[in-house]
Amino acid sequence: MPALNQTETLHTTLDMAQDRLRKAGYRVTRQRLAVYSFLNENESHPTVDDIYAAVRERFPKVSVATIYKSVDSLVDVGLVKPIYLGHAAATRFDASTETHGHFRCIACNEITDIPVSHEPEMSEALDHCEIVGSTVEFYGYCRSCQTQKLASTP
Repeated sequence: MPALNQTETLHTTLDMAQDRLRKAGYRVTRQRLAVYSFLNENESHPTVDDIYAAVRERFPKVSVATIYKSVDSLVDVGLVKPIYLGHAAATRFDASTETHGHFRCIACNEITDIPVSHEPEMSEALDHCEIVGSTVEFYGYCRSCQTQKLASTP
């Protein structure tokens, strides 16, 4: 069977999203699908403000409330994960729902996906627990900010 091209993959992903939304009782709207498409195509882990700015280009009359409701529904059906970065930072969103962690630069706030392995010791330590989710976050300075930091050090 030939591999799917990018357009076919996006259509398959959108079909799956529509199916999940309908099964959960949500209306499938063009705005909601635009929010999901943007998140699915964007690896920068955008905030609601970022999503609003992008979707507004296609739908100039869309409201921020519609974006919030759309994101909430996508989180509810498991298509999107929220990323909480602390009390002062805006929540970001990630359409990659496979198990992975994040590296957050504490200087520029860039977030990068990182693979996370499940060590046997961890599985043994948690074998009596029912795990329903996890969050792994590393933080420090990205390469660019490290370079700038070193350049500004006397």
